[in-house]
Amino acid sequence: MSGDDPRRAEDGEAGGPDGEQGPWGGSRPWWTVEPGTGPQVLPDGSGPFQVVPDGTGPQIVITGGTGGHPIVSDATGGHPIVADGSGAYPAPPNGTAPPTPGPVAGPRRGPRLLLALGGLLVAGVVVAAGVLAVRSDGGGGPNARIAGLPASKRVIDAGGTAGGLHRDGLVGPPASAAYPFVAGAVEEGGVPAAKRGQAVYSEEPVRPVNVLFVGGTGRVGNPADFLQKAQPTTFIAGQDADPGPMGGRAVCGTFAVLAQTHTYCAWATVDSYGIVASNVPSANPEFTLMADVMRRIRTDVERRR
Repeated sequence: MSGDDPRRAEDGEAGGPDGEQGPWGGSRPWWTVEPGTGPQVLPDGSGPFQVVPDGTGPQIVITGGTGGHPIVSDATGGHPIVADGSGAYPAPPNGTAPPTPGPVAGPRRGPRLLLALGGLLVAGVVVAAGVLAVRSDGGGGPNARIAGLPASKRVIDAGGTAGGLHRDGLVGPPASAAYPFVAGAVEEGGVPAAKRGQAVYSEEPVRPVNVLFVGGTGRVGNPADFLQKAQPTTFIAGQDADPGPMGGRAVCGTFAVLAQTHTYCAWATVDSYGIVASNVPSANPEFTLMADVMRRIRTDVERRR
C-alpha cells in the first residue's frame, strides 16, 4: 500500500479509524514503544540488565590489571614470579640443578664375613668331632660312652634261654607290661641297653613267671648311686638284695602298673647293670623269689670279657 499515510497504519494496529480496538487493545506492545522505556531497556544503560559499555557492573571487565586476581605483569600478586631464585624452592641461577650426593661407600665387609664364616665352620667341625669321640667306644666294647675310657670288662648278651626260662618269641620287650617303666629307669640311669640286652623270659605253663630283662655295659660308676637313679618310674618301695657270685650291688622293690603292683630286682657293677621286672602283678610281693630269678638270669646273660 504505497502512498498510504503511516498514521493510518498505526491506527490500523491500535484500532480502526472508526475507533475499533486492534488485537492488543488500546495499548501498544512494548516493542513498539519509543526507545528507552519498558521493562526490557534498549541500550541506553538503564533497566535491570544493563548493557555494559564501559566495564561497570557486578562483573567487571578487566582492562587495567585490577580485581581479585590481577594480571601478573611485574611479579606482583599472591603468587609472584620467582625471578631471582628466592623462596622455598629457588630456581637454579643458570638452569643447572645442584649436584646430587651419590651413595656413600660402605666399608668393605667381604674379607671379614669370610673370616667369620670360616671360624664358624671350624667350630662346627670341632664340635662334631667331639660328639663322635664321646659316642665312640674308645677302641673297646660297643657300650663304652666316653672316648679314652677302657671298654667294659663285661658283656651283656640275652640269649634264647636264661635262668631256666625261655625267651618269648611272641611278645617282644616293648610290648610287655613292665617295659615303659623299666625303660624310664634305664634313661634315668644314663647307660643305654646293650645291642642284645633286652628280652622277655617265661617258664609257663610250669609256673606263671614272665619277666622283662634289660641290661647293658658302660660307665655305670658307683653301683649304689646308679641303682638309686635307675628305678622304675612308678617306684613304690625297695630294699637291698644279694647280687650273687658276680659281685656288685643289688636291690629289689615294687612299682605300679596302673592299679596293680609288680616286683623287680636289679644289679649293678662299675661297668654293667641288669634289671629283671615281672610282667605279672603280685598280690603279695616276694622279693626272695624275684632275687633268685635275677641271679639265675644274670648268670646266663652276663659274662666277663
